[in-house]
Amino acid sequence: MFLDAIDYYLITVFIILIRYWKDIKIMKKVGILGIFLLVLIVFVAVMSQTIRDKSVIASSNVSSSSEFKWNTDLSATLQDAKKINKSVFVDFYADWCPYCRELDENTFSDPQIQQKLVQNYLLVKINVDQNPASSSQYKVYSLPTLLVLNPDGQEMRRIEGYQGPDQLLSQI
Repeated sequence: MFLDAIDYYLITVFIILIRYWKDIKIMKKVGILGIFLLVLIVFVAVMSQTIRDKSVIASSNVSSSSEFKWNTDLSATLQDAKKINKSVFVDFYADWCPYCRELDENTFSDPQIQQKLVQNYLLVKINVDQNPASSSQYKVYSLPTLLVLNPDGQEMRRIEGYQGPDQLLSQI
């Protein structure tokens, strides 16, 4: 909002200067150019600070979200896991499941959990209502269910029910 007003102001001043430039005496021209340059410098400073602030915020968001990002396509993630020989951590959940939400809010938001998961696994989050085939394939009958799969998709570990951060850390 503030920057839009400055943009409008600069454009208006520039148009007025162009329109009346030939009628202004040389000393006034120097003064007007000085003021215009000062306003332009302030504008550039404000814009560069705004851009810098936005880029810092964006980079902090990107780093946290790119490090701890859930995939939703199990088969594609398993293909990636084969390429880099990494296990896959799968969270089977449903939107209506209160313990699943609690797991997201309390456990997966914990920095130690995020760090350990990102270091050791590729992450997949599967909504059982939208992907009943995957939940049937892995015989998921209760929620939340967490699975650790090898790169071939074979189950290595199963964790059922809500797990607090300390409980989950000891199991992954």
